[in-house]
Amino acid sequence: MQFKRWRLSAASPFVNAGLGLSLLFTAAACSKSEKPASKEEKSGVSTETHLTLPAVWSTSIPSGKIDDLAISGGRNALIAVTYEKGGLQLFNMEGDPVAELANFSLRAIATGKSTIADNAYVTVFPGIDHDGALKGYIYGDGLLAPAIVDLPVIEERRISGLCAAPLEGDSLMRISYWMGSSGQMLKTGRLGLVDGDFTWVEETPTLTEFPVASCAFSGNTLIASPSAVDSASLERDSFSGLVSISSDGEVLLSDETGTDIKTVEIGDGISFKAPTAPIAIEAMGTMLSGGYPGGVIVLGGETAPGEHSIVFVDPSVLTLRSE
Repeated sequence: MQFKRWRLSAASPFVNAGLGLSLLFTAAACSKSEKPASKEEKSGVSTETHLTLPAVWSTSIPSGKIDDLAISGGRNALIAVTYEKGGLQLFNMEGDPVAELANFSLRAIATGKSTIADNAYVTVFPGIDHDGALKGYIYGDGLLAPAIVDLPVIEERRISGLCAAPLEGDSLMRISYWMGSSGQMLKTGRLGLVDGDFTWVEETPTLTEFPVASCAFSGNTLIASPSAVDSASLERDSFSGLVSISSDGEVLLSDETGTDIKTVEIGDGISFKAPTAPIAIEAMGTMLSGGYPGGVIVLGGETAPGEHSIVFVDPSVLTLRSE
């Protein structure tokens, strides 16, 4: 079994999460003690506990108070945004709405994937509806707004939260979810699309030692947090990190070992402000559209009382540092 502090191996049904995972999103970054220069310091890679990343673009004004957001990869990447009072809206990477606001009430939405279905190019986002059921939200050619479809995932209890990661081939994505505010069981499976029908293959569940608040996939590894409001994996070539939002609204970055936690300040754009109290985060290290060579971090939240924004953050200082 592969185990590194905050990592949970999805291959094992029972994993001792340990103290490292519990502290990942709750520990404040402390000042460095005096010690000999590490190999990272000698190579010029920053080991400071504070990092500033620039917000480089924003979407048009959102249609309400943001509740959650997700991004899909591919050549026509989309951002799916859900609102506190209901509604699902899609934006492209230029920040423009691409469809009418759909009158859905969602509890959460997760990373999507674009694919070919019935000879049409569609994008699928997994989400949880107001009844706590796992659903698919689809947009593609011929649709004026996102449509909702049933997925072959049946649970008697209400699902509370989820995370997802796209896969290659017939398997669209891996999805992991938990149930109840005290949920300590992460159920994981692979969502596929065969001959126009969705398929679901369950994997071994993962038991944590704490109630799960958010989760993310880093490669084949499932990562969970007891306190992060939202979290996302940022991976590109040799760089592997996790970005998250703490319970007090701080944006945090951890490296792949889980031992180097940085607080991240988001710099305002020329004509727009980054959220001062972000509540939703998504990331992708490799983008095929939108002009983001080093990938992108997407943040949503409040910029001022009653004002909200969705901004695109450039993580190139991290993801391109070894190229």
